[in-house]
Amino acid sequence: MSVTVLLSSLVGLFLLIGVGFLAVRTKVLSASASAPLTALLMKITLPATIVLSMLRPFDPSFLRDALVLFAIGFVFHLSYIGISWLLARLFRVPQGRRGMWNTCCAFCNNGFMGYPVAYAIFGEEGLALAVMLGVPFNLLLYTLGAKMVSLDGSGAGETRVSWKKVIFSMINLAIVVGLVLYCFQVSVSEVVKTPLQHLANVTTPLSMFITGMNLAANRVADVVRDRDAITASLTRLVLLPLATWGVLSLLPIANPMVVGVTLVIMSMPSAVATVVLGEQYGGCTQLAARTVCLSSLLCVVTIPLMVCLL
Repeated sequence: MSVTVLLSSLVGLFLLIGVGFLAVRTKVLSASASAPLTALLMKITLPATIVLSMLRPFDPSFLRDALVLFAIGFVFHLSYIGISWLLARLFRVPQGRRGMWNTCCAFCNNGFMGYPVAYAIFGEEGLALAVMLGVPFNLLLYTLGAKMVSLDGSGAGETRVSWKKVIFSMINLAIVVGLVLYCFQVSVSEVVKTPLQHLANVTTPLSMFITGMNLAANRVADVVRDRDAITASLTRLVLLPLATWGVLSLLPIANPMVVGVTLVIMSMPSAVATVVLGEQYGGCTQLAARTVCLSSLLCVVTIPLMVCLL
């Protein structure tokens, strides 16, 4: 796929963000409506999209690429955590915010925004590869990420990770079901595939629409005055993706889609889940909310620029 086509696809996606933003600002919908829509996305349409992406003829090269992405996901996320700890000191992020700052930098919005964008740009194969990249993300975010966030709370909130919540999410269950169907080449009738396809068609526009709704619920003036939110957003959207691109350009990866999917996913804004982690483990939810908002706004510019590197 040419860069022109990629950029065209991204422009269309970001216009959908504008629709969601205007829907809230013009009071067509209330900001609180994003909660049930998010549940619909994360528990129904996105899992259906993941399962559908795995309904493909068996190809050993796909499994090879999937394993490569699984390993890349672990290495990059662990590297991001280490780099963010160093940058937090360089940017003089204060104690009480540092753990959340690190988490916002290290973990991107791969499921909520990354999967739909990968699906829109690269199709079902791209989504299937992005899903494998997301497996280590889920494991590390809700373990190391939760631990980093809890360091800001001075003992407030929970300190133990719920492995049940980490493992048995609808996204992870969809991954397991999809892999079983793929590896054993289980035949799925059109009666089942047709509604899955309808749900998959909803996933990308719904994700962008909800992103716009969430942006409209924040006061931009407060966000842009928060120095830590600015440095975290720039680290998440510019510094780490550029480092990722530099490393990927040195690796002998045969399939260019692996490179494309990795760079696009790792260029996503900060994970929405950081706000939830902050509430659960006593972290700085204010910084998380502001960083998610600011990075989601800025990614309209930064993601197309990163795509130009492909």
